[in-house]
Amino acid sequence: MFDIIDTIKKIKKKTFSIIAPLETKQLFENLYSIQDGDSNYFIYKKGNKVIAIDSGYKDSKTRVEELKKIPFPLNNIDAVFLTHIDSDHAGCLYEDDSFFSNATIYLHEREINHLTKKVERVKLGFIKINHELEVKREITFIKNNETIFVGDIKIQPILTPGHTLGHTCFCIDDKYLFIGDSLIFKKGFGYRFFDLLGFDNKENSKSLLKLKEFAISNNCKYIITSHTGYTDNIEKAFKYYDTKLS
Repeated sequence: MFDIIDTIKKIKKKTFSIIAPLETKQLFENLYSIQDGDSNYFIYKKGNKVIAIDSGYKDSKTRVEELKKIPFPLNNIDAVFLTHIDSDHAGCLYEDDSFFSNATIYLHEREINHLTKKVERVKLGFIKINHELEVKREITFIKNNETIFVGDIKIQPILTPGHTLGHTCFCIDDKYLFIGDSLIFKKGFGYRFFDLLGFDNKENSKSLLKLKEFAISNNCKYIITSHTGYTDNIEKAFKYYDTKLS
């Protein structure tokens, strides 16, 4: 008999043994990691434009203090690019948040299926679990992989379904590849993100192969995850892309 409580406990035990988010700090000249519990989101500044990749947890208790560590004013974020709709990534969607109040929020249109409960977020055995949070912000939906510019910042979305139906990675200025929850690092090597939390894990493996080809062909410098840091080694990042970690 399937025991959902036992399954969730197993997920948490395995997750916390691997998860290792970056602390809030400057990673590179224009890029900052923000720690929000067991997750990271990222701030990227170029000229007078500032964007965020993901936005941390809904009702984050650490957001204000962590953002004080960034050495420039964050009165306005011009745009937020969400990898997917989970609450540890897309918190700005589900609260009246003054920090992101003037930002254009981008999300792939395929995530609508989870937001509207047309498609479950995940299955645990025979149990379907829907996304339950109420969206409180206007969303600009990404309909394809066309390049977006915010000032001089170049953002290339890459649809990578698997973890969620519309999970999307973002390549910023042909250098930084943000891969959200498609991949997770363990001892320096990349694995497919936890299967128990995935919508379609076989599809995620296909997406990761496509993502590896993109990273190589575009000569991406850094592969950046949301929970386990980053690497500049593409081969190691995708070494076990088709391997179950959970």
